[in-house]
Amino acid sequence: MGPRVDFRRWSITSRLTFLFAVSSLVLVAVLGIYLYQASDDQLDHEITELLADMVDSARAIVARQEDAAALMRPHFWNSFSEVDSRLHVRITDEQDKVLVATSALDIPAAQLPPPAANGERANKPVSLSASGGRRYRVVSGVGAFGVAGEYPVRIVLALDVTAEQRRLGAYHRTLFGALLVGALSAAALGYFIVRRGLAPLRRIAKRASEITSARLEKKLALDDAPAELRDLVAAFNGMLDRLHDSFSRLSQFSSDIAHELRTPVNNLMGEAQVALSRARTAQEYREALESIVEEYERLSRMIESMLFLARADDPQTKISAVPIDARVELEKICEFYEVVADDSGVSLRCDGNGTIFADPLLFRRAIGNLLSNALRHTPRDGEIVLEVHMERDGAATTTVTNPGAGIAAQHLVKIFDRLYRIDTSREKTIEGSGLGLAIVKSIMELHRGTVNVTSTPGGLTVFRLRFPPVDASA
Repeated sequence: MGPRVDFRRWSITSRLTFLFAVSSLVLVAVLGIYLYQASDDQLDHEITELLADMVDSARAIVARQEDAAALMRPHFWNSFSEVDSRLHVRITDEQDKVLVATSALDIPAAQLPPPAANGERANKPVSLSASGGRRYRVVSGVGAFGVAGEYPVRIVLALDVTAEQRRLGAYHRTLFGALLVGALSAAALGYFIVRRGLAPLRRIAKRASEITSARLEKKLALDDAPAELRDLVAAFNGMLDRLHDSFSRLSQFSSDIAHELRTPVNNLMGEAQVALSRARTAQEYREALESIVEEYERLSRMIESMLFLARADDPQTKISAVPIDARVELEKICEFYEVVADDSGVSLRCDGNGTIFADPLLFRRAIGNLLSNALRHTPRDGEIVLEVHMERDGAATTTVTNPGAGIAAQHLVKIFDRLYRIDTSREKTIEGSGLGLAIVKSIMELHRGTVNVTSTPGGLTVFRLRFPPVDASA
């Protein structure tokens, strides 16, 4: 067996050209075969009718004769030659003795078709070959002569169709040549048409190849694309927008990470250099080490948060969600932060009841991040309210509300971005590094829930965590 042709590796131009050529070849072949068959059927019909009429005419002539001598008079059969010079007549008696023969017909008697009974229409002619490569269409029928038609004879009519067969053969060869020329012409024409038709696709590919990571803002021209490719171009431009946004975020994220990591590293280096700049007491070294440990803790928390966000971005990450009493969990969180709240002069209150389907550790971390953020922005004598309530569809919403300066509208759309901070001053807490709210968003995405915030400058800021119903979370 020869090597297998893999059409999947063919170019679109090659595929369409091949299909165009094959379809054209099939169409021309079907049309040619139909015309050939129609011509052959028409010729066969005309010959059949001609010979059947001639058999009836021969029977009429035979029936008018009283004896064999009268039957063999040549002028009776001249009319047959006048009708068609290719027509041969042979009449034999019951002993196969030839009574009439208008010309030599070198066809053995054994090959002649059976005769149609007297008075019946002649059967369909049969094709017979004679010496010299000549072809005949032959019919036969029974006739009778005499006063009372007492002498039966066999009438054989043969029409020489050699010329017609040669014309049909020539037509067949011409048809084959036309098919070959037509297939080649169709392939050439198809290649030209396909090349012209795919020109917009090549232009799009060329423009797409010019787009690099540094030129993601360059888009493909939508108006210049054919109607069939506009959806593709629009989707490609949308992908470029997403890539540009992702690259921008990644670049900004990398810059912010470098800055965030540089700050504790510089602090550690500075404190170590100061401690080593001269001899110090044990107490001074201890204080320096304590300060260094604080920086290490901050750095450790930052790295752990970044690792958490990286794991949360993995689509394969799964959580261990179980039904939990949200009110009980909120009270535990408030109890944990009560000392910090008292030091800040802020009161904590829990309201509502409800059961949510969530990972307990991740739920506590999300609420803890929001509560820590609220404590840092709530003025003294303010009150932070943690509330849970169930919705009609089975979803559960947990809110964290605190008074304060509020969040300006331009910050609300970016507040959940990683390392985004309203206050650009860099505090020595993980919440101050801009990762706390990003972690809350990732936790809610892992639960297939949502998080949003509303804020009134100088009024209340409300963070809402919506956990989907149990069936939707499964």
